[in-house]
Amino acid sequence: MKKFLSLLVMSVILFSGNFSQAQNTTTIPLNPKVKHGKLSNGMTYYVMHNEEPKDRASLYFVQNVGAILEEDAQNGLAHFLEHMAFNGLKNFPGKNMINYLEKNGIQFGRDINAYTAQDETVYNISNLPTGNENLIDSALLVLHDWSGGLLLEAEEIESERGVIHEEWRTRRNSRFRINSQTSPVMYNHSQYAKRDVIGDLNVIDNFEHKQLRDYYKKWYRPDNQAVVVVGDFDVEKIEAKVKALFSKIPMPKNAAERVYYQVEDSKETQYVLAKDKEAKSVSINWIFRKPAYTTRDENYMRESLVQGMFNTMLNNRLKELMQNPECPAVGMSVGNFGMCRTKEANYLYVAPKENKEIEAFETFMTEFARVQRFGFAETELERAKTSFLRSYESYLQGKDKISNEDWAQTFQKHYLSANPAPSVEWEVEFGEKTIPSITLMEVNSMLKNYGDINNSVFALSGPDKEEIKYPTKEELFASVKKVMTSNIEAYADETGDAPLVTDELTDKKFVSESVVKGTDAKLYTLENGARVVVLPTDYSKDEILFNAYSFGGSSLLEREDLESGDVATMLAKISGVGEFNAIQLRKKLTGKIAGVSPELGSYTETFSGSASPKDFETMLQLLYQYFEHPRFDKNVFQAQMGAIKNNLQNVKADNGKALKDTIGQMVANYHERALMFNEEFVNNIDFEKAKKIYLDRFKDASDFTFLFVGNIDEEKHLPLIRKYIGSISSENRKENWVDRKVRMAEGKSQNIFEREMQVPKTTVFLSVKNEMKYNLETRMYARVVAELLSKRYMETIREQEGGTYGVSVRPSISKRPYENVGISINFDCGPEKQERLRELVYQEIDAIVKTVNETDLEEIKKNYIKNRAEAVKENSFWLSVIQGSLMNDEPITDTESYNNLVNSISAKKVKEFAKKLFKKYDSVEVVMNPKKS
Repeated sequence: MKKFLSLLVMSVILFSGNFSQAQNTTTIPLNPKVKHGKLSNGMTYYVMHNEEPKDRASLYFVQNVGAILEEDAQNGLAHFLEHMAFNGLKNFPGKNMINYLEKNGIQFGRDINAYTAQDETVYNISNLPTGNENLIDSALLVLHDWSGGLLLEAEEIESERGVIHEEWRTRRNSRFRINSQTSPVMYNHSQYAKRDVIGDLNVIDNFEHKQLRDYYKKWYRPDNQAVVVVGDFDVEKIEAKVKALFSKIPMPKNAAERVYYQVEDSKETQYVLAKDKEAKSVSINWIFRKPAYTTRDENYMRESLVQGMFNTMLNNRLKELMQNPECPAVGMSVGNFGMCRTKEANYLYVAPKENKEIEAFETFMTEFARVQRFGFAETELERAKTSFLRSYESYLQGKDKISNEDWAQTFQKHYLSANPAPSVEWEVEFGEKTIPSITLMEVNSMLKNYGDINNSVFALSGPDKEEIKYPTKEELFASVKKVMTSNIEAYADETGDAPLVTDELTDKKFVSESVVKGTDAKLYTLENGARVVVLPTDYSKDEILFNAYSFGGSSLLEREDLESGDVATMLAKISGVGEFNAIQLRKKLTGKIAGVSPELGSYTETFSGSASPKDFETMLQLLYQYFEHPRFDKNVFQAQMGAIKNNLQNVKADNGKALKDTIGQMVANYHERALMFNEEFVNNIDFEKAKKIYLDRFKDASDFTFLFVGNIDEEKHLPLIRKYIGSISSENRKENWVDRKVRMAEGKSQNIFEREMQVPKTTVFLSVKNEMKYNLETRMYARVVAELLSKRYMETIREQEGGTYGVSVRPSISKRPYENVGISINFDCGPEKQERLRELVYQEIDAIVKTVNETDLEEIKKNYIKNRAEAVKENSFWLSVIQGSLMNDEPITDTESYNNLVNSISAKKVKEFAKKLFKKYDSVEVVMNPKKS
């Protein structure tokens, strides 16, 4: 489901045998706003009032049990049980729970979901409207049934086998297979290494129903469970409801003890090499295990800050090294992570260029040795402190924007792992008191986490290719010895005091002012012709969002310039601005919450950015410099090109890329402007061309519209807008985009091809397009059709056929280069089922023209109205709406009119729209099958 915790490169898995009953504890005071307690049956609860978003609540049901507690014959059943929680409850048999909630605008998958991990299973109902007390009561009843009211009916169990079988197939990608090889060694052959959550396919397909019910009865019980309710409601009232409802759940007698498995330390350095034919790149990880913190107190919080500073400072040095085109690594970093409840780890990570494995490892170890020998510089520490303190300041400013979801997940971690969950004020006070007192000696002492060589693991992974010479453990240690005995100079921390903008700028004038209809936003025109839209809001105290656009984009480039145009903005962004290269700019911006990013699209050139109101001027300075004084650093460009070329080494084995390229070529009807990332693409990139394209596309303020939405102080911020945007050069050119006639082929196009695969899997993709007028009504009906189809495919392809884990159905509505509506459908399945499932895809398309499920339609409409009520309280919504109105020359629809339009949607109108969409449409169908052996 949503957060299926499969193992990542350095993720979660352990050693069997030893276990303990010890659990973590914390001495940090719990947020006083939360009502917290333990019921007589052992169940824990958290209830807190929060108004982000207003009139909404999030309900989490947290189970302190997961895959780690499975017996061998139950391998995968914790996750299977999670699925069954949506397939029949005591008070909501069958699909009644999902149907009921969706009728109230709460969407399955987005608002109703769950995940299973090794140590926990967590269910959630999010964005629940709080104005309806019956709805709240029903949602609490769902949580009640998740505790002990799963029906686990035989027919539903059998139906779900196919769904989970297909989820198993979907999850078995290259990364998963590599993790399956590394986990036993990384986690020292622990119980966790035997439990990957998705489980054993033989168990999934063949287990007896009793084995699932046994796991359920043994572990789903009050003393392993917590109810978390956060939202805009009366806390006393909700707490009383929780106590009354959940206290009734009986605690079984003679319950099995919840144990915590240990990861035993290794007595010598371990080594594992994992290879896969579909792997994309080589990586070297050196992982150092250490005991988990059992008491989460102020010392723990202080050390977490110190560790964070150590990571930040060393990672910044590593980033500097990678700016050099001669650097043999394309990625290097340090960090730390929780392996499990009883073990943590620190890691060193190196992604070498192919056949530069030893050189890359030695480059990393040289910088590591430099820190060991000389420590960090005081200036590095002061920047880290400044950055951390600024983060706390922003956290306090934005405390009212902390969402129900964030608080619910905070309390979830408090229950499961005793992670501190204090008030924002307490945490900020602690940070502001602690950070200034952290010493360089403390930060340097974090090297201790890399000192236990015997309790460490070298985990190497990459493509299964004979030409790659993976270093052995002996060779890696030889490199370490070589580095440690070499001559290394101290790090020179180069900083500068020059202002970000050295041009002498003056306040310019607005020559016109008007109102953006349908909003409180004002539209100004500056002397240089730049248009500026400003909408002050109070939705978030520490946020101002920014966008800018101009028409043209890469459509104005000739074919031979497209590859260079594709990297033009990347070149500018990695080079710095004005007198500051990228490294100097990062240091200059320490403690600033401000950013600007240029992008070259197909039909527009754009900027996006954000800033704290305090750093609004810094954002404008960056914008000014990207226009007037962009930098183009050839060394950094060559370093980036080295990384890009390295990525080319293994693309031929990448099935995902093969599918993407095939789709991309077909939807463009093999147009010459449809680019593919390959050797030809890379060879066509030219530094001087990219520079020239950027300078041409990102100039002339008169051709741009700039939009600002957020906590804007007009008296303070408008003069800054006049100063910086008003000073950008103008040429008063009038540009527009060009239609290069990139289209699907007329009629139906199909491509069925085969690829070598480790795990046989068919991927089906279908895209349907038709010309239709671009407006709000079209956009709305296209979404409705897509969501109705999604519901039908959930019922037929997933539930009835057990044919796939999920079918993605997405609408696309475009105005440029021509007005059209599209629906794309894609899913994975077993090769033997693909023909039948593809038939069902087309059957449902044909059916929606004739029949629309009224119940499904009402659920969708209620969801739209609910979503709109939530969206209008976000700066990002208004930024998007205003920009869309200006770019597309269409009116802004107020909420009342929007809701009226939604309520006017009928089954008859949906069928009429579907008839137009699916009449003489153009389509592309791509099917990627496994090559038959």
